Amino acid sequence: MVTFSLMLLLAGADPDDGLAKKMLPIYRKDAETYSLTVESAPKQALEFKKEPLFEWLNPARSAQQGTLFLWLRDGRPAALVCIFSSSDDTLPGRRIMHEFHALDPEKLIVTRNEYNEWKPRAGLARKELTGSAPPATTPSARRRQMRQLAQEFSGYSVDRDGKRWELRLLPTPLYRYPVAKSGVVDGALFALMSSAGTDPEVLLLIEAKMEDGKLRWEYACGRFSDWELHVQRKNTEVFSSIPSDTNPFFNDPLHLYRIYPVKVVTPDGKLLARFRSSSTNPWEVIPVEDK
Repeated sequence: MVTFSLMLLLAGADPDDGLAKKMLPIYRKDAETYSLTVESAPKQALEFKKEPLFEWLNPARSAQQGTLFLWLRDGRPAALVCIFSSSDDTLPGRRIMHEFHALDPEKLIVTRNEYNEWKPRAGLARKELTGSAPPATTPSARRRQMRQLAQEFSGYSVDRDGKRWELRLLPTPLYRYPVAKSGVVDGALFALMSSAGTDPEVLLLIEAKMEDGKLRWEYACGRFSDWELHVQRKNTEVFSSIPSDTNPFFNDPLHLYRIYPVKVVTPDGKLLARFRSSSTNPWEVIPVEDK
């Protein structure tokens, strides 16, 4: 997994990575303010991987720059967070956002002693990948199969001005788990990226699971953007996320996806302002002295 992570960091990092290096400790410290468990084992904390999965840049959206981190449950991805920042509109610093998606099939319990919280209402359901050959018997062969299956998925996003952006598959998985302790035999977490930048817009899980004594492929797609999203497999739409009253900017209907502003900091970490997000005012500014 270390090799995959290094390849991804090289592929997605800011060409001038001075900002990324300065922001990484801030991002990691923010991610560590969260504690995750599953509903069936509320006292058993999930494993947080301190090593970043991926660093990305999106020059089309206010020079956004961010990093992905992962929580694991018995070696299997349970939740993904993207901590990212952009230039603030009014203050001389970087506005930091937290963006999440639940990956575990069971409902997550998330705790954080801060203003903003993430409360998923369900787990991420899988679907059978019909029309595909059964999983191979060796990890190396299954890895080739998963990459081939991932290449069957494509899509596009639509921004708020109605402009269409094509989605392309990041060829290397964000994370591979061929030795998960429970739940699946093998799996990989892929991402579809926008032509606007290198940040993941759609998450794609592909897993080999034993069902009734036979191995089969399953998949799940997840929204990882506030734009309209459409995903096809072999030219048939299999996933969409269209903004609506029940699927707003900040979350999807089940809160599997959640995003909110957290604070504004200078690149050296000095706190300039905090945000408190609510349904009535997602952008409430909290003065620093009123922690």
